[in-house]
Amino acid sequence: MERCDVALNIFAKPYQTALSILSLLANCREQIQTIWLQFEPAGSRFDTTSPYAIAYYLRDELKVPCVIFQPEIWFDCDVAEYKRLHEDAYRLGLRFEYAMEHSPSRLLFLMHNDVFIQRNLLAAMIQEMGDAFAIGPLGQCWNCPASSTSLMAQALQRPPCRPESYATSQMPYKELSSLYALADSTKHYKRSYSDGLAECFQDQPWPLPECRINEWACLLDLTKTRPLTLPEGAALPVGAYAQCGSHTLDIGVAWFRAMHAHGLHAKHFATEGWLTHWVGTGHKSRLRYTQAEEHAKGLLQRFFPHYLTWLAQASPKM
Repeated sequence: MERCDVALNIFAKPYQTALSILSLLANCREQIQTIWLQFEPAGSRFDTTSPYAIAYYLRDELKVPCVIFQPEIWFDCDVAEYKRLHEDAYRLGLRFEYAMEHSPSRLLFLMHNDVFIQRNLLAAMIQEMGDAFAIGPLGQCWNCPASSTSLMAQALQRPPCRPESYATSQMPYKELSSLYALADSTKHYKRSYSDGLAECFQDQPWPLPECRINEWACLLDLTKTRPLTLPEGAALPVGAYAQCGSHTLDIGVAWFRAMHAHGLHAKHFATEGWLTHWVGTGHKSRLRYTQAEEHAKGLLQRFFPHYLTWLAQASPKM
């Protein structure tokens, strides 16, 4: 079976990061070539151990090929300035970007540093990918009115969109506008794009505003996507936010739309039962952050105790 490279973007979460990587290796080692670790040039004030520890462990203890990169710029959740994306130092600050541009592998697996892998999803994704440019959990359907049975029936007399059949939910701009206008009146969805639909979606109303391949666990074909994406092509990189009216298109949405504009297609892969992804453990809340870190530490103690033993011995040297 073909192997792939792995790319993680790391903002703090040292215990969650270690759990993500070690659980991936425990289940998918035979499919992995090189791990690319991109560390944000900023961290969390709540950390009690070095976020770089896992990189030393991979190199010194496990002898796993890995590349470590830390950009000069931290985007946080800011929209990228398109004109500056031709500047290498600026563009490489985008999440996953160093691996996206430098990996020699045909396939690159993107993952968050807050997941717990339980089965060999890499082997399954590689086997099922076919000619898709990306495979993984598709869509932010929890934010999208097209996923609502009642809204779709009321606005368009159509069944709701589902990740596995997203290609059948194409609609003209007029229908998309009507759907979002109805959704706005319910005030249920977080991002309405009501003042930006004309700007962002009039010429290309599909894929829908919340369609993307979710970057917490997805496999990309770089031979298909790299020539179309900056700096080689014109598409925004996968790690870039994009402006749409008063709202922001999430990471990967603009890139996903651009790949479809070139005639490529993606494939949905449901990751339930393959991994656990802790949602909402950002760095702004001490309680939620430290709880997630302690939970990850507990799982490390259960499944990967050697790492914590090594960490206790190595910490004073870092």
